[in-house]
Amino acid sequence: MLADGVFRRYFIASVISIAGTTVTVVVLPILIYQLTHSPLQTSLLASIEVAPYLLFGLVAGPLADRTDRKRLMVICNLLSGAVMATIPAASALGVLYLPVIYGAAVANALCFVFFDAADFGALPALAGREHLVAATSLLSTAGSFLLVVGPAVGAVLATTVGAATAITLDAASFVIAAAVLTTISRPFQSERTCPVGRRRDEAKEGLRFVWRHPVLRTLTIAGFGNSLTFGAVMGLLVVYAVRQLGLTDHDARIGLLYSAGAAGALVAGVTLPVLLRRLPPARLTQLSLAASAALLVGMAATTRVAMALPIYLVWSWTKQLTIINGITYRQLVTPDHLQARVNVVGRMVAWGGQPLGAALGGVLAQTLDVRATFLIMVGGVVVATVVAVIGLRDLSPTDAASPTAVTGKVDQPGG
Repeated sequence: MLADGVFRRYFIASVISIAGTTVTVVVLPILIYQLTHSPLQTSLLASIEVAPYLLFGLVAGPLADRTDRKRLMVICNLLSGAVMATIPAASALGVLYLPVIYGAAVANALCFVFFDAADFGALPALAGREHLVAATSLLSTAGSFLLVVGPAVGAVLATTVGAATAITLDAASFVIAAAVLTTISRPFQSERTCPVGRRRDEAKEGLRFVWRHPVLRTLTIAGFGNSLTFGAVMGLLVVYAVRQLGLTDHDARIGLLYSAGAAGALVAGVTLPVLLRRLPPARLTQLSLAASAALLVGMAATTRVAMALPIYLVWSWTKQLTIINGITYRQLVTPDHLQARVNVVGRMVAWGGQPLGAALGGVLAQTLDVRATFLIMVGGVVVATVVAVIGLRDLSPTDAASPTAVTGKVDQPGG
């Protein structure tokens, strides 16, 4: 894939942006916990970062399908760089308060909604559908590798230069990524014949496509339960490290937890193509969800960092397998002119559980403890597993097999 010069530039832009974000993914919750020492306010970060996707996803999808995806992605990156720069700027001026951090997080998340909608359609156009699995795996692997290193670097920076100052790297990465994207000459749309209708009808078309496809529908609903639990875990990871594993909120080992999770995601990106050659996507989702539930019980049981790290690594592997398996499947069976709408709908539903899980986890951890909270949140993955098993049990072997096996049947608008 990297032999293709156009895809290589797209890949470089993605890597640069992700590199900055991997620092912020650990630094921002550390910063909030240092300011508030509140599990609820720390976990709410995960909620507010996803909320814009749920509110504006149905607008972003049709817009990304009807507009120049490259221009939209560049603008969103530049805006993200500007809003993230407000955090170190406010810190330098001595006016860094919680509303400033939440405001920057919400604005950055809003930019991501529109960037992500355009990016979903851009990848199949730039890589080609025949290379989509390999391209997705490569991007996932690279991003996961950076997430292994970035959080550890971010935690060190938080203890040296300060958490707010460390976010400067993220702001700069968005601007550099935007500059690299402008050098790509290949169209970010493989089809230029997207019919333009009323935005409400265009959004409904994406919803209909997901609902009428039996595999997409079930994978998306199961993804909601997966993200419910994921939101609680990610929202409370710093709190888990401090209150259950006995670390301080300035301990650089907090970054190791995030790195372990990224290592699991890295393994998922590498192993997904291999697993899909042996298992149908539906079966892979069923197995990964069931394993995720069991591993979260293990996380809740341990109080030692040395045990928590490998358990969290494997848990993250199963969680990421569920996510990228569903994303790859959606992209493969969706026609180009519906890519943004269908994938935004899938993302909205699958991510819809994350803010709810983060908020619920924060409330539970505020009144109970982290162990009890994690055990309660296991229920989200258990329900998702049941949905995946029941929803896919009546599919024929062809329908449940590879995405290409069903492309011909559903590759029509609203099919």
